[in-house]
Amino acid sequence: MSDLPVLNTSDPEYARDPYAALAPIVEAGPVVRAVVDGLAVWLVTGYDEALFVLSSPQMSIDGIKNSGPEAREVFWAGAADHGLQSHMGRVDPPDHTRLRGLVQQTFTPRRVAALEPWIRGIARDLIAAFPTGDAEIDLMEAFALPLPITVIAELLGIDIAQRADFRHWADTVLQADERQVPESAVAAREISALLAGLIEQRRAAIGDAPLDISHEGTLIDGLIRAHDRGDKLNEAELVSLLFLLLGAGYETTVNLIGNGTLTLLSDPARLAALRDDPALLPAAIEEFLRLDPPVKVVFPRYPLADVELGGALIRAGEPVVVHFSAVSRDERRYNDPAVYRPGRGADRSEPSHLTFGYGLHHCLGAPLARLEARIAFGELLSAYPHLELAAPEESLHWDHSRLFRGLSGLPVRLGDRAA
Repeated sequence: MSDLPVLNTSDPEYARDPYAALAPIVEAGPVVRAVVDGLAVWLVTGYDEALFVLSSPQMSIDGIKNSGPEAREVFWAGAADHGLQSHMGRVDPPDHTRLRGLVQQTFTPRRVAALEPWIRGIARDLIAAFPTGDAEIDLMEAFALPLPITVIAELLGIDIAQRADFRHWADTVLQADERQVPESAVAAREISALLAGLIEQRRAAIGDAPLDISHEGTLIDGLIRAHDRGDKLNEAELVSLLFLLLGAGYETTVNLIGNGTLTLLSDPARLAALRDDPALLPAAIEEFLRLDPPVKVVFPRYPLADVELGGALIRAGEPVVVHFSAVSRDERRYNDPAVYRPGRGADRSEPSHLTFGYGLHHCLGAPLARLEARIAFGELLSAYPHLELAAPEESLHWDHSRLFRGLSGLPVRLGDRAA
């Protein structure tokens, strides 16, 4: 392992600029053996190779069952069971097929679209609480963070007083390494108890009442009722699924709003283009997702048999990690990939980004994240059309996270509020 390139995700320079840290690995090839936080993995940085890993039935996401011996010794690799992994994001078919089918009955595009007026009201309330005048605020704390957390927490009935605790526990579980196993175990127990109590409360409240899709609380109610030919989600699966929706769901959207806002404010012409033509917003959001993805990596995949990929022979059970920051800037598939260019691929010359995954494990919450982002950027730029950065871009701090790419804070100057 001493001759392998090393990626230390707690390195401040990696947090600040993962693209620079990844450059030597990318140059070595689309699939490279590297050490990530103490574990030798196959790091995938090429788009086509990532597409294979994310979609091939030869690649298992179930680390508990299919990881090799090295990964089993590393807590973050997904081979350790902390009790919150019985959800569709950590299992293969046929369990994945059953669980996703049950969830899709509740998490439908129609139900997500019906939430738009309610989410827009939350965004407007947050903006209304901004200080008056040409003030400076931390946009992450005042807007990018509370909007997604409020949406998903209220959808699932998490009391406002419990949200800070849940966020701390979720971050502890998702980011834990070998030094934090005891803390992670405690956090997992706390989350499980909170969610089990919530399920019990909602079961008692809904009884046999009909499901009203216009009501904010129907997401958890629908999951409790979810069934397919009489096959219901069991308690462990339901608790794990709620953790997936709460933990992973809010973090991605927080970072999409934060990273996208920074992309806009780093070049006033970008902000002016959206301000002058809001119809460009959907294409801009897709480019935010590609240019600076809110997710850097997800949990490893494990080949069920030896496989050749990108010129490398990967043995069964060896961890394979797709790095979305690199994949989204693959020069073989994108022209000038470090350049912000909304509308890429409109002529099919460049592929769609893979930030929400692909295939069986494509993110079920992607429509909700896109809806929240469209509302967030639309309302923010409508209220404050002359928003500016209030600090040099190079002075901003990024979270030290293995999984996510997000700002610790985003100081902005609001400018005059629109009439």
